[in-house]
Amino acid sequence: MGKGHSAARKLCSAINVNFPSKMAFRCLEKKLEHVSNKVACKIMNEAAAEVHKKNNFDEVIQCGVSVDGTWQRRGHLSLNGCVSVIFIDTGKQ
Repeated sequence: MGKGHSAARKLCSAINVNFPSKMAFRCLEKKLEHVSNKVACKIMNEAAAEVHKKNNFDEVIQCGVSVDGTWQRRGHLSLNGCVSVIFIDTGKQ
């Protein structure tokens, strides 16, 4: 949702769903952050290994990619953003 504890609490109360305390919510956020970082690293390492394999495991590789990114907020104050990189030869992200 990206809005924090109070917005999630409001949503859950509107749909009549129990919601954890602020401390429990933060704990769940940390667990999700850890798991999502772990998955992201695994996927990026697999993509890098695939590119290395395609280029006969050369140490330096030149490959074409398309890159796009976005931030949660405008300006230079956002702490959250994401980037998508697509390998041009295969179309894989």
